[in-house]
Amino acid sequence: MKIWSPILAPVGLTLALSVALTAHAEEGDFIPDVVFARMVENPVSGITRVPVANATLFGVPPNDRVANAFVLAPILPVLFRGGWSLVTRTVIPALVTVPVGTDRRTGFGDITFEVLGHKLLKGRKNQFYDVSLGPFVGFPSASDDFLGTGRWRLGPELVLGISARKWVTVLVVRNEWSVGRDRSQADVNTLVLDYLLFFNLPKMFYLVYEPRITADWEASSGDRWTLPVGIGLGRHHRLPKRPRLAITTRLSGLYNAVRTNRDPKGQLLFTLVFWKPNPAVFDIE
Repeated sequence: MKIWSPILAPVGLTLALSVALTAHAEEGDFIPDVVFARMVENPVSGITRVPVANATLFGVPPNDRVANAFVLAPILPVLFRGGWSLVTRTVIPALVTVPVGTDRRTGFGDITFEVLGHKLLKGRKNQFYDVSLGPFVGFPSASDDFLGTGRWRLGPELVLGISARKWVTVLVVRNEWSVGRDRSQADVNTLVLDYLLFFNLPKMFYLVYEPRITADWEASSGDRWTLPVGIGLGRHHRLPKRPRLAITTRLSGLYNAVRTNRDPKGQLLFTLVFWKPNPAVFDIE
């Protein structure tokens, strides 16, 4: 029970919050709004938001154990004229627990920071296109060697997205390289592909596919790729009497159909997003 308590507590708390908001909101607060939906689903849109995610990893090698990560990832946009913006995202692994032999290690993970120059383009039939480019920086902030890479990491990041009335798809591409020489820690050369596909349903529900595909170029060719498959269900919630403030909740299950000998077999990912759109965002609508 000691192992599962830190894993289930964040999920239980956010699920309870979601149910409470749904139960106490007036019917008018949950009218489907495709503009709000597609803006919050797009990670580079002009919305100030604080995603909170809890990932429970199953089948962690070598003994098929369980790991957990509780992560904060605030996203802050600065809007300019003509559909231009500057978007920053900071990913903070606030509480990570991993199995090490017969023991466990718990603490902070490596913090990462992204700065993206973003351009929003309006297409035909109420479609919007996103193009973003900028640097990625990883800090060796982990409180334990087993909870991070122990290396500074740098790399370019590209984001391409398409938003329509019913669906949003976004591809985030970056390659991370370790910098400096540190023979006590392994070099890092990793390709990361974050693919997001949202399909909006009635009453502000949505389906989501959100795998993180990776390739470790430092590993052998037969032990390099990770490819998760799975699906999730979520909902956008308007806060009662605060139409410009909202939350999004979702639960996804992913199985690593292709994995290295260091990867878990799968994960359960719960995400809660607090968000507040900037009214200027809707000028282009």
